[in-house]
Amino acid sequence: MVDATLDIPPPGSAFSCPIGKGEAALPAKIEQFVAGPENLLVEVVIRAVLEGRPDDYNPIFLFGPSGTGKSHLAQGLAAAWKAGHRRARVQSTTAVDFARELAEAIESQGVEEFRVKYRQASLAVFEDLGELGRKRAEKLSAQEELIHTIDALVERESWIVVTCSKSPVELHDILPALQSRLMAGLTVPLAPPEAETRLAIIERVARERQLRLPKSAVQFLAEGFYGTVPELLGALTQLEVPARRDGKAIDRRAVRRFLDERKRASAPEIPQIAAAAAKHFGLKLSELRGPSRRRAVANARAVAIHLARKITRASLDQIGRYFGGRDHTTTMHSCRKIDDLLRDDPAFRLEIERLEKMIHKG
Repeated sequence: MVDATLDIPPPGSAFSCPIGKGEAALPAKIEQFVAGPENLLVEVVIRAVLEGRPDDYNPIFLFGPSGTGKSHLAQGLAAAWKAGHRRARVQSTTAVDFARELAEAIESQGVEEFRVKYRQASLAVFEDLGELGRKRAEKLSAQEELIHTIDALVERESWIVVTCSKSPVELHDILPALQSRLMAGLTVPLAPPEAETRLAIIERVARERQLRLPKSAVQFLAEGFYGTVPELLGALTQLEVPARRDGKAIDRRAVRRFLDERKRASAPEIPQIAAAAAKHFGLKLSELRGPSRRRAVANARAVAIHLARKITRASLDQIGRYFGGRDHTTTMHSCRKIDDLLRDDPAFRLEIERLEKMIHKG
């Protein structure tokens, strides 16, 4: 087994994990995975796999939106396991490829060989499981096969790692038996990096690329940038190219200019805000734009109007016209109503902050 440790700073700070020691260095995918307060269970997952305790956390179910590192972490875990168990059999596939391969095996009468391949693995990775959530016959057949595969792997005390954009409880289109097996292990939500994690990533990448990036600029970028790790790396590249061309450091002014341009280019418009608010409150967009005065609708409409005023450059008249032709006074009243609630109700304030973040993420 790989002799490895996790160099974990105190709770609340970001960390890179793990750092390999001894004869077998850990794969770069694991070494370079930076986790922070938003992804605390990553430490648990890596420790569990490297210390070889599949009975404690199996399957490991990694879920989160695109760009949060699901595949990066899953493939890193598989590589780390393989590095520490040279003769172990590791299988990695996507849900779609698993279904396709099964269909080909049935057609060519090679099902037993297919089953040996997956059921006798020491570690198996199944990515993008949500793609099996369709009711076509081949997808149902693949779900049933995966149920038996998971059972066989658990019986052998082999590791199972699954990735998906949704949590198991949100996978309404998969078989209940498969859903229950996925929920029996460790479910690990992965979130986009928060400010402290972004700071750690920027500092590491700046060192690796030998960027001239003053601490004040690093801090400003970490606090002002919202997005996934790939998007953050892309932002650093966009800042790096003109800086190297001109032989200058990436200073705070350059970062501010970049963030302002990015914000203007990606700023949500009123229809996007209204659609997000309707979805958040479980309503139809037509209800928010219609005449209904039902309390649930009126409250959701007021939130959408408040956010439209805050996020966009639209006037109150323009916002009112979108929401059913409401006049300036009515629109202003909605904004003031929400302002009062935000001031007096901390739980409501947190809910609206989460909604606003989702709107900015698109």
